Amino acid sequence: MAADTSSRLFRNAPGPDEMSAKDDMVWRLESGRRARPIIVVVIIFDDDLPWEAFTTWHESLCSMMPRLRSRVAPGRGPRGRPYWVPDEGFSLAHHLQRVEVNGKGTRRDVFDTAELLAEIPFPQGRSPWNGYLISGLEGSKSAYLLKISHSVADGIRLREIFLQQAAAATASPASSRAAATDPWQVISPMPETGSNTPQAPPPPSSSPRGRRLTKAVRFLGRATADMLDLPRPVPPAGGQFLRRFHTTTVPLAPVKHLATASGGTVHDALVAAVMEGCRRYNARHGVQRRNIRVFSPYGRPPRASAHSPQRQGNHWFIVRFAVPSTLPGIQDRIRAVRRAVHDSYDRDAADWMGVMARLCPLLPRRLFEAVFLRLCATHDFVVSNMPGPATAASIGGHPVGEVFAIAPTLGSAVTVTLMSYRNTCHITVNIDSTVIPDPDLAAEHICRSIEELVGQASAIGAVPRD
Repeated sequence: MAADTSSRLFRNAPGPDEMSAKDDMVWRLESGRRARPIIVVVIIFDDDLPWEAFTTWHESLCSMMPRLRSRVAPGRGPRGRPYWVPDEGFSLAHHLQRVEVNGKGTRRDVFDTAELLAEIPFPQGRSPWNGYLISGLEGSKSAYLLKISHSVADGIRLREIFLQQAAAATASPASSRAAATDPWQVISPMPETGSNTPQAPPPPSSSPRGRRLTKAVRFLGRATADMLDLPRPVPPAGGQFLRRFHTTTVPLAPVKHLATASGGTVHDALVAAVMEGCRRYNARHGVQRRNIRVFSPYGRPPRASAHSPQRQGNHWFIVRFAVPSTLPGIQDRIRAVRRAVHDSYDRDAADWMGVMARLCPLLPRRLFEAVFLRLCATHDFVVSNMPGPATAASIGGHPVGEVFAIAPTLGSAVTVTLMSYRNTCHITVNIDSTVIPDPDLAAEHICRSIEELVGQASAIGAVPRD
């Protein structure tokens, strides 16, 4: 059966697919030892997912994303970008594995297992992804871990595949056929939801080119100064790849109402809470920083009218901004974050990470990695927010209980990712333990600050009555 599946997928494979500049950049960084731009997704099921349903789901997933069944070929010429070519020897058996969870099968045990699996490098000559069916969870549950190279797709693209397939399943009257062909099946209809991405204001009357040039000069000045004032050390050269994953969950409604009452978004509230957690951790170590610097990917450039229709590759737009660290109240912090985002994410914002991606092939790999990591290390944390469906989903008819996304730390020592699902915020804190010696303490402060959002919403009357 595996051979038949591989042959069918290969026959339907497209031709060569050249990487974009951003794809090429993360691919080059992945070959180093310090950045490792790998995305991890952990799904915890309400029951035990059979192996047959697991493999069938991946057949559908691979048919939608050709890069999952392709390998990377070197670029043509010294400056040519790598490209994806169909892998004639592709087999799901090379990418899917069964593993037993460590410990007693708690959520903590699942993420301890995920930490170990994330350290394993991808085999050369194959598409850089692996799927693990994790058994042995308490309550006769199972879990799924997807580990995938950032060069295949960014987190926004992976999230959009989830939403598109969920919507397709609800639109199809033949639910049984949809369950067999769509990787995600929605159990109940999913209402349309708006993105938390802020809308860019209309451009002022002055020259757009002049405004962009002014912003670019300001950005270079700030970035240069920030590289001389790092909140933490740059990840050590030649060190181990060690990450510590922590999770927490909070209801979405009070966070959303708190954000709205403060003139911000869910993303702003998340940033404000993580800022407070970092401030508390710094205070424990006798460190006081005037500003907290934030690195945040958005799904599209501010001048774009819609998300890219492509299901693969990297199409993000990076926003970096600083917020005063000593603001006393949660609403003050949310408002300050909103102002900072508004100033950074507008129609004249420069795609500075896109510029770095285009410069990447022109520099020696080690030099580019060192510059990239030092720039990323100027940020106190990286934060991502990916809104998901409000209704229950399933894989192969087996209900999904929780969904956690884990973005890479890159040069920053802390990355926080929020994935909303069924009106719950599933939050993962990813910490580089080669930089932060007490990652559990750092995560404890960050998670506690996020959990306090619910009480803070209630305190200001921002939670609607039943």
